[in-house]
Amino acid sequence: MARNTTSAGAREQARKLQQEQERKQKRQSLLLRIGVVGIAVIAVVAIALVVLTRDGNGGNYTEGPAPAAATDEGGFVLTSGTELAEGADLGTIDAEDTPSGDGPASAQPREEGQRPHLTIFTDAHCVHCANFEGAYEEILRGLLDEELITLEYRSVSYLQSRSNYSARAANAFACMADASPENYKGYLSNVTANYQGQEINNESLAAIARDSYGVDIESCINDATYRAFAAYVSNTAWEQGVSGTPTIYVDDSQYEPNTFFEPLMTEVSEYAEEAGIESDFVQQAEEQLDAEGEDIGQSEPEAPEDAGSTDDGEDE
Repeated sequence: MARNTTSAGAREQARKLQQEQERKQKRQSLLLRIGVVGIAVIAVVAIALVVLTRDGNGGNYTEGPAPAAATDEGGFVLTSGTELAEGADLGTIDAEDTPSGDGPASAQPREEGQRPHLTIFTDAHCVHCANFEGAYEEILRGLLDEELITLEYRSVSYLQSRSNYSARAANAFACMADASPENYKGYLSNVTANYQGQEINNESLAAIARDSYGVDIESCINDATYRAFAAYVSNTAWEQGVSGTPTIYVDDSQYEPNTFFEPLMTEVSEYAEEAGIESDFVQQAEEQLDAEGEDIGQSEPEAPEDAGSTDDGEDE
């Protein structure tokens, strides 16, 4: 009888030990799950802190490199259709630290013997800019190649969208200026002129560069290398009173897209006479524009508060 009592007690002890072991396993499993969730939360917080640290207020790109060929105010100056003038080599820029001044530094009166200088503020997300490039790209390239003008593009990011197309395209243009200056104008004009209200994703921006110009800027585009620079250009332009695109300066005078061509050609004709340049292109360009009668509007966006936003919900 004593053996049966001892056996029953042993079984009861074994049962209690098993229950205790099961409770320990449940506690360990729960702690493990809590630990995994905690690590995930920490990871998300860490990523958010990295983004905020990198992007500054509002999740914007505020600090980063500038292409060596960029001017002090973020323009790229073409001396021919395939050549960029030497830039200011800005190094690392702060998008919120914009140059002071009431207008672009490039807006200066033309001196005798100096080529007329054309400054164009353009936004790849602007349908009026697409119309402008479609109408004037060949003419402006011809004037460049005839060495009758210099041309400066300022790619601003005024028009906001879900995928931040303006800023992404401006970044891509800067990538091309840095990687292949000889293809900068062609790429910018191509992408801008072919905008039909449908935003272009990063993959396609890289494909155009690769397929049309044989240049690989995919990593520069995907890494958003020059997004802080793109914000810097926009902020600078806005502070200088440029509130629409395309906005155009012929030397020191500002024009809308429908009024710039006549004063430009007047300046070109005067320069050609001063420099002793004989060219049939000037008359051909004037006749072409007279025949086409281009009527190009201008966008009037709000202030570019989110010019460098990181929320790139790209349209595929």
